[in-house]
Parts: sequence; C-alpha cells; structure tokens
Amino acid sequence: MAAVDESALLGVLEQGLDQPAYRRALLLLGFAYPDVESARLLAMPIGQRDRHLLLLREQLFGSQMECTLDCPGCGETLEFSCAVSDLCVDPLPEPGELLELAHGEVAVRYRLPNSTDLESALAAGDDADGQTLMLERCIHQVTRGDRDVTGKPLPVAVQTAIFEDMERADPQGNMELDMTCPDCERRWQSPFDIVAYLWAELETWGQRLLGDIHVLAASYGWTEAEVLAVNPWRRRHYLERINP
Repeated sequence: MAAVDESALLGVLEQGLDQPAYRRALLLLGFAYPDVESARLLAMPIGQRDRHLLLLREQLFGSQMECTLDCPGCGETLEFSCAVSDLCVDPLPEPGELLELAHGEVAVRYRLPNSTDLESALAAGDDADGQTLMLERCIHQVTRGDRDVTGKPLPVAVQTAIFEDMERADPQGNMELDMTCPDCERRWQSPFDIVAYLWAELETWGQRLLGDIHVLAASYGWTEAEVLAVNPWRRRHYLERINP
C-alpha cells in the first residue's frame, strides 16, 4: 500500500459505517482530494467520480485487481484479474457540461447525473419516482419544434432515449465486464462497481491494521497514534519479531 494518512483513512471507514454507497464514494473522494471543495466533488458526473475512485484504488493497493464472479449459467465461481487502466475511460464529460439529444420533434439539452442527483433519487423511495426526479434535475431545456416545453411531462420513449444517451455519453458511470465461463461457455456482461469493490478492500485493510495496532500496543505499550506513526516497513518487522 502506498504511503497514506492511515489514521485519516480509518476515519473515513468509521464515517462510512451504515452509509449508502454514494456517501461512501464522496467520503473517499474527500480523502483523495482534501483541497477540493465538496461542491465540486458533488457536481462530478458519476463516471468522472468512479474514474477518480479507480485511480485512488491504484494509489492505495496497486494497479491489478483480483475479482470473483459466479457464472449465471452453471454457477461456477470465476476468478480473474483486471488492471485499473483497463477500466478507465477517456475522455469524460466535465461537470455541468450540457449534452444534446434529438428524438423525433423533441430536442433535449441535459447534463449527466451527479452524486446530488443520486441522493435525491434515493430519497424518493420508489425506483420509478427516483428515476423521474433524477431526469427532471438533469434536464436543462426541452423543445418540441419551435415551442419550449421544459417542465412538461416527457413521453416514455423520450425518457428512455435520454437514459440510453446518458449511458453512451458516460460509459465510465456504467462499467460492465465482458465475461465468458470456461466451463459452460456462457457469455454475459457483469456490472463492475468500484465503490463496493474499493470499500470491501478498505474494510479488509482496516481490520488487518487494527489487529496490528492491538498486537503492537499490547507488546510495546504504544498508543494507537504511536503505532501509526511508525513506518509500515518498520512496523512489519516489529510484528515479525513478536510472532516469528
């Protein structure tokens, strides 16, 4: 693991207990970019957010990621690795950038969803209501022919077209892995959620670090702060001498 403020990272894990994924993502972004205003982090399109989290993962644990998936055909567990660079998409839309879609007579200008939109959608409770609310928040203007119809209900076909266009415009925000089962040869696409993946890794790291702190504190009488002040390389050697 690269040199990081371990105490601050443990604090992020504590703050993220029982929090939804989008809040955990923002906590991780705040840790990675402490000098960036929270409003800017909130305004990031989901794909840009996830790309930054992939880069944070690379900084913390390296470029290779070990993954496991169950085949939906035969149930066999597949183990594979992928690189952070394989999942990073360029270029990405900028926060607040307006995109345009034409569907029949309807022309729509919209921006990509961000973390604030996700929060509002989740607060709606119902999935359908949440999607409608998120769409309303992202739409800047709608015209039908020469008339401005912004704020009026959109036909379902137009809503579907906007969501599909969002996915094309921000593929980083909906990452999918092309999978093939070596046993049954089933092919499918599996979503890759960097927030869940990185958070699980951090929980494992945190549990291991707290265990090391306990052993060193019990053996040498150090406080937690004193243990964390010791270089990880030296810390490992102290632990090896306690448990040869």
